[in-house]
Amino acid sequence: MSSELLTHELRHRRNGTVVLGLTLAGYAFFAVAISGSLRQTVDNLTKNMPQGLKAFVGSNVPGGYIVGETFTLIAPIALVAYAVIAGSSAVAGEERDRTMSMLCAQPVTRTRILSAKASALTLSLLAVTALFWAGMALADLAYGSQLTARGLAAGVTHLLFLGLAFAAIALAIGAATGRPEIASSAAGGIAVAAYLSNAMLPLAGMGRWAELSPWYYALSSDPLRNGLDLAHLGVLTGLGALAVVVAVITFRRRDLKG
Repeated sequence: MSSELLTHELRHRRNGTVVLGLTLAGYAFFAVAISGSLRQTVDNLTKNMPQGLKAFVGSNVPGGYIVGETFTLIAPIALVAYAVIAGSSAVAGEERDRTMSMLCAQPVTRTRILSAKASALTLSLLAVTALFWAGMALADLAYGSQLTARGLAAGVTHLLFLGLAFAAIALAIGAATGRPEIASSAAGGIAVAAYLSNAMLPLAGMGRWAELSPWYYALSSDPLRNGLDLAHLGVLTGLGALAVVVAVITFRRRDLKG
């Protein structure tokens, strides 16, 4: 029954996953295609900027401004938005749609239901990031960039773990409240606040406080240049695992609707 539930969840998320993955892949391909022609212009505009501001606009990463914006703004925001929406509706959506009673009537525990939902979220996000990686890798082969295979894989991996952390947060809030609108609003608000704190606090000389943001652990180690940061990935993994534990506990104890 658990495998059937997982298959159902993956089928349910298939269209959104493929559309987002292909959109990011296409954007990445064209971003690399035009980055070469704009690189010199952007370098001239940003060469006198403070290092913190260069990091904020994404001009100090391999591949230049366009690639930097792709990895520090466009792709992570799209991935986190998808993670929040999907995570919020994974459990709470069943209650909103009045299908939870049918699901719980099957020979499967609540823990296994939540496990299948979380596994489907993980596989969906993995598929989106894999398509994004493929688009960027193909563009690099076609047009060339300063990205290395190691850096590209590390950058995409960091984005994947960021998305997983916020998906788990949204899942936990949805499991605790049974209200997808509350879960998406709360998790989305956390994501926006965390992004702004990571982007703005270093510019205000308060960089240490930015370490409270999950975005810090996804982007600050410059994975495109330096490769994987296992410590930072460990923090994101721990945050996601904690959120899943909260989701399990609250989901098992709560009186379900629908």
